[in-house]
Amino acid sequence: MKKLIFTLIFSLPTLYFAQEEKPKEPQTAKECVLPKDFKEPIKNNRLKKFVAIDNGVDEKEVTIIRAQNGFGSGIYTVCVKGQPIQYQKMGTVFMREGKNPFNNAK
Repeated sequence: MKKLIFTLIFSLPTLYFAQEEKPKEPQTAKECVLPKDFKEPIKNNRLKKFVAIDNGVDEKEVTIIRAQNGFGSGIYTVCVKGQPIQYQKMGTVFMREGKNPFNNAK
């Protein structure tokens, strides 16, 4: 009986953490349908300027809809022409989520 309890105590956390994570759902344009009284969570002109240049649009067409700031890092979701795009910040550098700036292989 003690062996069974010991096994359950140490195997249950392992089984719990071994479960597969659900894959992230793709972002849809529905996120960019904003109410008229929507207020951006942060004011970050550097991010807006970077996103505008990266996507070839005017800064006025970029709307920050979500921001998670950390110490020297952050993840942001912006809407550009009705499409949500995620960007991340590392230190003082912004980059599109999922792009590796150090990948020089062609």
